[in-house]
Amino acid sequence: MKNTLKINHNERKIIMDRTFAKFAENTRSEEYAHLQMVRKDYPNYNVLVRTIKKNPNKNCYDGLTYQYMKNYIDKYEEVNQKEKVLEELDNMLFISRCHSKALRYPKIKKWFLDKYPNIVKFGMPKEEIEKTINLSKNEVSLSA
Repeated sequence: MKNTLKINHNERKIIMDRTFAKFAENTRSEEYAHLQMVRKDYPNYNVLVRTIKKNPNKNCYDGLTYQYMKNYIDKYEEVNQKEKVLEELDNMLFISRCHSKALRYPKIKKWFLDKYPNIVKFGMPKEEIEKTINLSKNEVSLSA
């Protein structure tokens, strides 16, 4: 059993993750037996499934792949700079291969968005652009 329960005594809660909850649905599983044992030990505690808090202001760029970045640079970068920027991107991709996948993409995405800030507004209706700009201003004022 890899997934376990956590007990929060301060808030009087028994907390399990989603995977544990799924396994505990089977009344013949180890997870079900473990849950019942803990509930017997702490009958006044509430049983909850842990949820991950999500950032509602997070900007997602689902289509922003490495290939998209190359195509964008190829299409919109000035002719005399195009080869240099593509070489810089390829170099970053090569260097990043020694890092975990979780680290390499965010670094390259940040570089790309810093270099091409208009990509954030690319293809968005005017109202959405203004909404995005207002959210960014609020984030700046909150962090200041």
